[in-house]
Amino acid sequence: MLRNAILFGLAFAAASYAWSQQAPSEAACQAGDAEACFYTGAEYAQGQGVTADQRRAVDFFLRSCDLGVPDGCSTSGILISTGEGNLEQDILRGVGYMERACGMGHVDGCSRAIGHRISEASPAFNLTQAVEIAKVGCKAGVENPCYWGLDWSWDGKKGQYKDLIDMPTAGWFAEQACNQFHDEMGCDIAARIYANPDADTFDAEKGLTYSMIRCDEQKSGADCRNVGGVYLNIGEHELGTMYMRRACDFGHAGGCEAATEWETYFREKAEHDARMAALREQVEVPLSQGRYQEAVSAAINSTGSLDLAERAILATRAAGRMGDLSTNDLYAAALWFPSGPVRSAANAELAARGTGLEGTFGTGTNAPGMANARWQQMYGTSAPSYSSSSTTFTPSRTPSASEISAATREKYRWAHCTMSGSNRSATVCQ
Repeated sequence: MLRNAILFGLAFAAASYAWSQQAPSEAACQAGDAEACFYTGAEYAQGQGVTADQRRAVDFFLRSCDLGVPDGCSTSGILISTGEGNLEQDILRGVGYMERACGMGHVDGCSRAIGHRISEASPAFNLTQAVEIAKVGCKAGVENPCYWGLDWSWDGKKGQYKDLIDMPTAGWFAEQACNQFHDEMGCDIAARIYANPDADTFDAEKGLTYSMIRCDEQKSGADCRNVGGVYLNIGEHELGTMYMRRACDFGHAGGCEAATEWETYFREKAEHDARMAALREQVEVPLSQGRYQEAVSAAINSTGSLDLAERAILATRAAGRMGDLSTNDLYAAALWFPSGPVRSAANAELAARGTGLEGTFGTGTNAPGMANARWQQMYGTSAPSYSSSSTTFTPSRTPSASEISAATREKYRWAHCTMSGSNRSATVCQ
């Protein structure tokens, strides 16, 4: 199959053709052979076996063009635009056939057509049409038109064509250059155009996609930092930290600082969670074995956890085993819980024992500090203290992820949760 040959570069084997009214390949063309039609056009163009006739050559070239041979479109355009032989020169018509070839993926057709459109010396000069044909060629998989269109629409070819600057168009060309040809500049510009929340072209999914390509495939520290900031901002802290560390690895100092802070947070949280798991075990194991006094004592005196004390005392009450608890643990419960079901359970047991302190210990008319003073008088030590929660952890400093607005954050969250193949988090995606 002949696809990219240029007419004037064709080399025909030396042979003696009998001069006739029909070119050697013409019969096959008439039978519907697209390639034969192109060869027939070449035979008429060069006088191979027939008298040279550029008009008939173009007829056969265009027939091959109609049958899907892009060389036929391009060669017709060249001959017509230059006025070869007995053809009348018509540059606009010729460029039209070159553009048709470009849309069929013909590299030379794209170059010649776009060359006319951007040349002020050509009657076909039309910059707007140059951009459109660049799109046509780019869609057809021809590489250079993607770069030319990007060059013009992004910065007007460094200001040479300022009227062509258009960010949505630049975004389209950038995507094509990045996706089809893995072009670094195309990916970079796509990330810039779509990831900027202040730009009219902002698109959270595309911004995240191209920033990730820049980070993961092209090792851009700045883009890794941007991706990390997005993920931290939407609550995907593990992913955000991973990208911050990647940014650091690729030379971004800000990524190093953020990664270190979050890694410290995760390490401290893991240590905290391990400690709390051990403390919960001190309460849960005896509870599961019916050793209620031991569970409540551990909750109050070992863990100092308000949550675990509540769990242990309410489980003891549900089991009808409040009588197992020591009086000082009941006092501690009364001190820790000024109201609610735990306080009621402690009061009821204290009343049953007739201590005289039920309902008043640590509350009501007692002056500040009196509860602890009474405990110290009774037991010789200060009353046990407690923490308000045993399940949450706050690091000494949580770094700011980014200054993205709440609306933008929601767009990024949605983009992350709907992107194909994304690492979805049940927390942020529900």
